[in-house]
Amino acid sequence: MTRIPRHDHDTFPARDAHRARAVRGAHELLRGLEVMPAAECDERDMDLMRSLDTLFAQMIRATRHTSGSVRAYASLIEDGYDTTSNAVAWAARISKAVGDLDDYSTRVAALRMCDSERASEMRWADVLARIAARCGSLGACTIEMVDRTTGTFRHRGEWVARALFHPLRNAVEATPRGGIVRVRADQVRIEGFPAVHVRITDAGQGIDPRMDVRDIWKPFTTSKANHAGLGLAYVSACAPRLGMVNGVRSEASGTTFHGIIFEQGELSW
Repeated sequence: MTRIPRHDHDTFPARDAHRARAVRGAHELLRGLEVMPAAECDERDMDLMRSLDTLFAQMIRATRHTSGSVRAYASLIEDGYDTTSNAVAWAARISKAVGDLDDYSTRVAALRMCDSERASEMRWADVLARIAARCGSLGACTIEMVDRTTGTFRHRGEWVARALFHPLRNAVEATPRGGIVRVRADQVRIEGFPAVHVRITDAGQGIDPRMDVRDIWKPFTTSKANHAGLGLAYVSACAPRLGMVNGVRSEASGTTFHGIIFEQGELSW
């Protein structure tokens, strides 16, 4: 008699409960360090960030952008946000800045980690060094890296690189000339899941105290002139796909971004 494989549906709630415990464990780790975990993106913001990721992916694959895709992204912003928000003003700027995006496109394209967006073996030192090389030219500071991981990890390098590019860029831009941006990677295991804990610390003046730190993960929230405030919103939107838990701790002596990235990702279901 041929045995028909049995798909035990009970395994799915068990798996999801296990993953939920891992996410809660990551939140507890951050709170133990007095770090405020990031809030989840709402659906509107998530749609916008997914479109931005599509644009980034196009840049990486083609080492360029197209004016049509940039203008389509600007139109998406205009359609999704009310006319009184900072978003609409940035939609107009993005649409007009098509010709000025080449340098940024080249920088993002250079993040390419591998020939496929499928999970592959890599080392954290290689990933962080690649991102640091892209961000180093954005400021006049030094980036110091400490990699306490061993061996290789399995993940989608393209997504990881794009997500970590933004907090490191923010740190470089916030650090004054001659200052040091410190990047550290530690291996951790939470609820049985292997993960890496990445910390990026700048030497700036901290987040503007007039801002609610919970809002920095929302699109178009920033105190920096000539910035759209999309970087951390992009990271927050990528988090479920990456199996990533983020947080920020800000003090007068600087701000530290924390990212706990579970190996192979996809902790959200």
